[in-house]
Amino acid sequence: MPKDSRARTLAVRKVMEETGLPYNRAAHRLDRNTGAANAPTLTGQLSVTPFVLSCTVPADADRRELAQALADQFHTLRRESTGEEYEGRADVIVPARSWFPDPHLPGYAEALLLVHAWAVRPWDRQGEADAVVTDFYTVAKSWLIHRYPAVPAAAGHPGALPLGQKRANALAAGAEFTAHAASAHARLPEGWEEQIATRRSTRAFDMDRQGDLAGWTWDDQTAGAGVVDGVRLVPNVRGGAEKTTLAVDLPLPPHQPVDIDSGPPRPYRVVDESFQGWYRRSGDGLYDADLGHARGLETMAYEDLDAARGPLRPVVPPTAEESAAVRAALVGAGREAAATLLVAIFRLVEADARNRRTGGAKNWLTAGREGSHESASLDRLAWNVGADLSEKPKRYDAAAVAELVRVIEGWVSGPDRYVEVASNLAGLFSRAADGQGGWSAMADRELRTVDPLRGWLMSRAKDQIAEA
Repeated sequence: MPKDSRARTLAVRKVMEETGLPYNRAAHRLDRNTGAANAPTLTGQLSVTPFVLSCTVPADADRRELAQALADQFHTLRRESTGEEYEGRADVIVPARSWFPDPHLPGYAEALLLVHAWAVRPWDRQGEADAVVTDFYTVAKSWLIHRYPAVPAAAGHPGALPLGQKRANALAAGAEFTAHAASAHARLPEGWEEQIATRRSTRAFDMDRQGDLAGWTWDDQTAGAGVVDGVRLVPNVRGGAEKTTLAVDLPLPPHQPVDIDSGPPRPYRVVDESFQGWYRRSGDGLYDADLGHARGLETMAYEDLDAARGPLRPVVPPTAEESAAVRAALVGAGREAAATLLVAIFRLVEADARNRRTGGAKNWLTAGREGSHESASLDRLAWNVGADLSEKPKRYDAAAVAELVRVIEGWVSGPDRYVEVASNLAGLFSRAADGQGGWSAMADRELRTVDPLRGWLMSRAKDQIAEA
């Protein structure tokens, strides 16, 4: 890993003298302060983008109560890849004839919910629309898994699919019920109320009615954006498919990183002494454990959690040096990159298994976000594919394996932070692949056809985003 420059080292030591912090934490504080000072002033739009959420729920679940409870969760979104938090709201719509008995799980139903996700974002930034849907989906998935803990193991995780406005309108036609936030977060952020009220009062975006866009679609326009009651209807082109969203120019709130050295706001995710992950709940700020219901772990206030299971480590992004080291190892491995990463992960999960047998810490590679599909892919592919590859040294780069193991061990074993593994590896692999010619340049012939592997490691690549 590259050493800090002399100027940076001096700057970090100055922070140490001023605050009494150890070197690593002083470096984090310096980076946060420097980043805030150099952050550009961004502008964004208040926009709504629809997606369909599929999930498995008890067949006798109260549909209105479920939609309302879910709508109340979407007030604070957090982007796992950057740690950024921003405000959001959502309308959760129960379409007509959208719940069917699950043929594989008696007593449960396959449900579809239409979510209209509101946020102020720089929508013209590449991949932003996909990222916003992912942020909303992450909240929904976490809530559903913890509300119905028996479902994921039996029926898989919920899924999300972005929709164009026409398809969203068709799905919402004759909706049974539409839920808006009714919790303590029902009050809208400044500047949102008038625009959302306009949207809800016009036929163009009244999803509680037939929703035919009042005869207006983007295809009907010859040039420029349409206007409904002073609110611009703008096209959102994604993967060749055109979507229509409601947008109004508003200032984009600056990114406020979590301060891990001071009081509130508390970190969104933490890992306790036993490598159990916890996340801050929406609304009351209390902490729930990943898979807490199944493990008999109760909701706790941060102070009580720290006293009972601390020291707590905040889940933070990797440093620039660590990210560069991972990308360099992958690029250097060339077509052996995918195999090399799997072998490195296998060696780490194998060590985790040994720890479990001797009563040591477990789940140390997935504690940052244990319930995510990326974490599930990491564990499954390490054992199913990585174990076999580890016995075929001609298919991987041994030096790159050692480097990856070194960096990832640092992510999960640091004394004052924890770096989520699976999602960050997907992002770093995707960026490396983007610069080297894509999946075929990073995987050998046998691995190129392993769709779950490509789905995980290339999930943030440019071509994957375009095709989604």
